[in-house]
Amino acid sequence: MASGARPGSLVPPRVNGTAFPGLGPSTPDGPYVESCTHLDTHYDIKVAVVFAVYIIFGILYTFLGYRCFKTVMFLTGFIFASSIVYLICQQGDLMPTYGNEGVSLLAGVLFGLITMLVQYVGLFMSGLHTGVLLALAGLFTADHFMETSPKGSVWLCIGVLLCSALTVAIFNLYFRKSLTILGSSLYGGATLSIAIDYFVEKLSMISWLWQRVSLRPVQPPPCWFSWIVLGAWPSFVLAGLIIQFGITGRGIHHDDGRKMKAGRKKTRAPPRVLTRAERAEMKQKKYRYLYQVRTAHGDVISQNFVQQLQKKDNSESQGECSTLQSDATHLTILPDTQLTALTESEDDSQTDITLRR
Repeated sequence: MASGARPGSLVPPRVNGTAFPGLGPSTPDGPYVESCTHLDTHYDIKVAVVFAVYIIFGILYTFLGYRCFKTVMFLTGFIFASSIVYLICQQGDLMPTYGNEGVSLLAGVLFGLITMLVQYVGLFMSGLHTGVLLALAGLFTADHFMETSPKGSVWLCIGVLLCSALTVAIFNLYFRKSLTILGSSLYGGATLSIAIDYFVEKLSMISWLWQRVSLRPVQPPPCWFSWIVLGAWPSFVLAGLIIQFGITGRGIHHDDGRKMKAGRKKTRAPPRVLTRAERAEMKQKKYRYLYQVRTAHGDVISQNFVQQLQKKDNSESQGECSTLQSDATHLTILPDTQLTALTESEDDSQTDITLRR
């Protein structure tokens, strides 16, 4: 499979013209001779650290994908952007290696913040990854069972990948929880399998899978332990689905960035049934309250006017409690101390009735 990417720290070198390492010496037109008797344990330190971190990310995705929703959204954007920018920077010699790595990390952080803070962007990107992984699995299965599939049709693979990615991305905006759990399990399982494949056989299985998915001419299969690495992916996916739906993601819902747990919503308490004695007491308080309101808002308001009339008609003091009698009215004048106490009693009664309601 021809490619313009030059071998680097993240691009495995070609061995004998193949797209994947791990193959022994062979003639140009003869069959490949695989060396599966030993494992190559000579790792690049930087690449080994990256894949070790990927193992941690894979565990987080697979088993805590929906619970750590914000973290997963950030990591999805970070890994996607940093990988794309790094591969683009590898095509030219504009910057040294550390410059390419710095630019890719910065781009990954910026895009990761976007996918974390804007939920629809994060869900769309997560759906894209889910669709691509499902399409890759489907293409590999079809190439394995369908012998009449068109060989070498790269555009067919691209069309299947794009259609699957866009379809799942759109559905992921509507079915957020279920597809997010499915996508995180798929992505986490794939990340774990890729990391294990690097430490076991330097990405030989991944290179062979890409040959099969792109419908290239038939190549010899990798070593026997490569199938164990490949079979680990569906095992991780199944375990992640069971754990997330049953334990870690149960009762948790994410809506517009707000985390809500079922059973913790504030609900209004049902009204308490009052006894006969309590109803009678409330009825008496209601009558007392109405009497106080009538007294305070009727006679007491006109208290100053009555006092002026008393000063004109009577020269003698009436004391603290006086009565003005006439043919039309019978008013009671209360002193200031009693008026204050009455007002406070009115406020207390009104507050009590409001609380009982």
